[in-house]
Amino acid sequence: MKNEKGNRVFFRYLELLSQENGLDSERDWGMIHILGGMQRLNDGSTADPAYESDWDDAAEQCTDPEDAYQTGVQFLKIWQDIGYAEDIAQVLADMVAEKRLDLWEKAVQDVEQERDDPYLRFAGA
Repeated sequence: MKNEKGNRVFFRYLELLSQENGLDSERDWGMIHILGGMQRLNDGSTADPAYESDWDDAAEQCTDPEDAYQTGVQFLKIWQDIGYAEDIAQVLADMVAEKRLDLWEKAVQDVEQERDDPYLRFAGA
C-alpha cells in the first residue's frame, strides 16, 4: 500500500468524524461501508482489497503521493464515482473546503503516537 501511514491518518480522520456525528445506518451508509472496507486485517491488508487498490490509485493521481490529505480527497472522489453516497459527498466537500482541520490534526497526532487502532476486531477475539 502506498503511504500506509497516510492511509491510517485518513482512516482515523473518518473514524473521528463518525464518532463526533454518530452513525445512522440509513443516513451514513457510505461512511459505514468505507470504514468497514478500510479496516485492516492482521496481515495489514484491508478488509476489502478494493479499498487498498483505490487508495493506491488515489495516491498515484496526486502531485505528492505522501500528502495524505490530498490522497484522501482523491480517494473519496474515486469512491463517489463508483458508488455515490450523500454522506460521503458532504465529507468530500468539507475536505475540499478544508473544514474540520482540527480533526485532521488530531488524526495525525493519534497515528504518530500510536493511539489509532485500524484493525478489524471480531467479537470474542
